[in-house]
Amino acid sequence: MNKYLSFIGLTLLISGCATQTMPQPEPQVITKVVKQDTAPAEKKGYDDGCKNAMEAQFLPSKSIVNSYDTVNKAAYLKGWEKGYKQCVIGLGPVRINSSMPAGQTK
Repeated sequence: MNKYLSFIGLTLLISGCATQTMPQPEPQVITKVVKQDTAPAEKKGYDDGCKNAMEAQFLPSKSIVNSYDTVNKAAYLKGWEKGYKQCVIGLGPVRINSSMPAGQTK
C-alpha cells in the first residue's frame, strides 16, 4: 500500500508541474511606414506659383489643388507659396500677410 501511495503522490506532483502554462509573450505588431515622395508635387506647386505671380493670379487653381491627395496637396500648396513669394513682381522674396489674397489660401 505504501508503494501505491508514494506512486500516487509522485504522479500528482509531476502532473501538477506539467499543467502549469508559461506566460505567452505579447504578439508583435509590425507597422510599415510608407513615405510618399512629395518632391514632384512641391516642384509643380513652385512652378505654378511663380507663373501665377507673373500673371497676377493670387490663388492656386482649385482644380489642380483638388487633384492631389492630402499629402501631395500640402506639398503642392507649400511649393506654390514658395514660388509665388519668389516671383511676385519680379523682386524676389516677399512677405505675404493675411490681408493679401495669397495669404488666405489656408
